[in-house]
Amino acid sequence: MTELHDLTALQLAAAYERGETSPTEVVDHLLTRIGDGDRVGAFTTVSADRARNAAAGAERVLRSADRTGLPRLFGVPTAVKDLEATAGVRTTLGSALFRDWVPEHDDEIVEVMADAGLISLGKTTVPEFGAACYTEPEVSAPARSPFDLARSAAGSSGGAAAAVGALLVPIAQGSDTAGSVRSPASACGVVGLKPSRGLVTAGPAGNDGMGLSVRGPLARTVRDTAAFLDALATRTGAGTVHPPRAGSYESACDTPLPRLRIALAQGSVSGAPVDPEVAAAAELTARTLAGLGHDVFVRDQAPDPELTAGFQVMFTALVGSRTMAFDESALRPIVRHLRSRAQEFTAAELAASIGVVQARARAWALDHAEADVVITPTVTAPPTLVGQLRDDADPAAELAAMTAFTGNTVLANATGFPAISLPLGWSSQGLPLGVSLTAGRGREDLLLGASAALEEALPWAHRYGERTGTRTPAADPA
Repeated sequence: MTELHDLTALQLAAAYERGETSPTEVVDHLLTRIGDGDRVGAFTTVSADRARNAAAGAERVLRSADRTGLPRLFGVPTAVKDLEATAGVRTTLGSALFRDWVPEHDDEIVEVMADAGLISLGKTTVPEFGAACYTEPEVSAPARSPFDLARSAAGSSGGAAAAVGALLVPIAQGSDTAGSVRSPASACGVVGLKPSRGLVTAGPAGNDGMGLSVRGPLARTVRDTAAFLDALATRTGAGTVHPPRAGSYESACDTPLPRLRIALAQGSVSGAPVDPEVAAAAELTARTLAGLGHDVFVRDQAPDPELTAGFQVMFTALVGSRTMAFDESALRPIVRHLRSRAQEFTAAELAASIGVVQARARAWALDHAEADVVITPTVTAPPTLVGQLRDDADPAAELAAMTAFTGNTVLANATGFPAISLPLGWSSQGLPLGVSLTAGRGREDLLLGASAALEEALPWAHRYGERTGTRTPAADPA
């Protein structure tokens, strides 16, 4: 029997319209699920009273005679990543230093979600300052893959992806600087979209100054992803570069696709080997699209040490840019390491690295100019064990391991192109294996159309009912 938590965001919106359920009933149900045991470590802070008040207000509106003009996802529950300041709600940034911080103002993305009528149930878990591709902060429990609780949900949107995969919310907001939406989507068996640079507002407080970071949706279905993107891409202003497409992104899921030219690019710019099962998932995706009538060709992805090294400098500078006085001893070793490295770079060295990354990103785009869509493994390996990537004794080795794991994710951040991770592969152990599709800037419509076709051809919805997340976690490595 279908439970409320099984419904997608669009199914909930339709159920509201038919009067079959209400925001209050749904919010209460999901809060009970979270309260009964957030075993995946999805939430650092649950804002139950605010959510119930918002649900009651949404219910009054839905009961009114005139619903004309209501947003598509009005009254649907969601969650906000704990890197986004939220007025009146504890926002830790994943750091013990901000354990008790309650902002007075919302970041702009939080305002956008409220304008869309979405109801946040709380703040999802992140690594300290979002500076890791695993989510194991000091302020809350690690975020785990719903498909195996011994496995990490990746990062930095690990809590958001875990919340969606564990059916705690149908959709959740993430952000992506070096794969932070797509890596967790892969680990948690959900859909994660990193939009084009400048499509979704960052607001004055959320713009990283280098064009790497972008906010994006996590969901269980492609259509929910598209509908959520429609909600997020409604505001222009600070941090936005171009307006959204004419018409909705949701409609792109049902628009007939032209015959696409699709490149399968195995390998990793990081130079790390790709796990054979991960590579097989990408190959299956290519064969499926070829079977749907698209032109597919193979182009191996060569390692690009210049891009990788330059991107590391930029990412390190972002982590080190928090200039306020810190008790450095309270920071995680990886954050201390990145801040220390950032202080060693001169302005000229940072500028040179930005130039190298821009040049290598342009070269990659030209190398794939004849392709409408490029298929790559999302990350180079199946979900890692909790604690596997963390190395407090040698944070430089940890950074190298994270770079190897994320593999190609930095490409979309460097180019500004949109990229989506889909749960199209499954390991012999039943673990999700994400496959990434990348298109040219502003071509989210192609990504969503191709993704919808793949979801129909290689469905994954049944996997949530079969997930193995009820296993007892193995002992975490020290």
